[in-house]
Amino acid sequence: MDDYSTKIKLSAEHLIRVVFPEKALELDTLVSSPVLSFSEVSKVRAETRLPTADDIVAHSNNVTSGDDRHNSTSTLNTNTTKKRRTDSTDNANSTPSIATSRTVDVGTPVYVFNGVVPSNPLITILEEKLKPFIFHFLDSIAIIKLWIQLMIPKVEDGNNFGVSIQEDSLAEIRTLETDVTQYLDLTYKYLVSRGELIKKVAKYPHVDDYRRSVQSLDEKQFVSMRFIALELRNHYTSVHDLLMKNLEKIKRPRSVQTHSMY
Repeated sequence: MDDYSTKIKLSAEHLIRVVFPEKALELDTLVSSPVLSFSEVSKVRAETRLPTADDIVAHSNNVTSGDDRHNSTSTLNTNTTKKRRTDSTDNANSTPSIATSRTVDVGTPVYVFNGVVPSNPLITILEEKLKPFIFHFLDSIAIIKLWIQLMIPKVEDGNNFGVSIQEDSLAEIRTLETDVTQYLDLTYKYLVSRGELIKKVAKYPHVDDYRRSVQSLDEKQFVSMRFIALELRNHYTSVHDLLMKNLEKIKRPRSVQTHSMY
């Protein structure tokens, strides 16, 4: 167990001193890059590829015309066979027959969307770039929390100022951990909401507001991705700054006091 505790302490200090500053700088570079620039918002809107009413009608008409050609050929063959049978029946029977006819009512055509609506490629790229940072932060915070817990001494009366610093640091880190965990929920909720709107677009392609709502949702997600990148950069920086400033108190919360009797 002592070897395991030593390993956790070394890993936590390496994360605080080296890894967290590197991650903060990487995220700062990403935020400053054109990928997360607000000038990309128009491109995000343009990359929203949705079926239009004309596309669905054209597809349905192509399918219908193909079925009509097949049905007309089948009908022609059927009518020829029936004509031959009718002629032979008329020759055998001299009694006049009463011809009956049926009228088939044609209903309103139903247009069905057939195809795949892809995810917005720009949003997908941003998610792939940011998810590794989210996973790394959560994994690293778990190690740092355990490290601080191992540094907390046994309960004693007095001289607990260093212990209060440990507890305050632990509480701050847990708050940041909760915030970052919610970023994953944000991505999941975006995908579910977009899927529901796409279903509306496919069902009501003539309603332009559904189409615009998908584009607006993509724009909102782009802004949220930029916000997540900024917050992750700030979280890496603040954890590094907080723990480096209080590193000595976290490692040695109680000072060793010796009293001389002479």
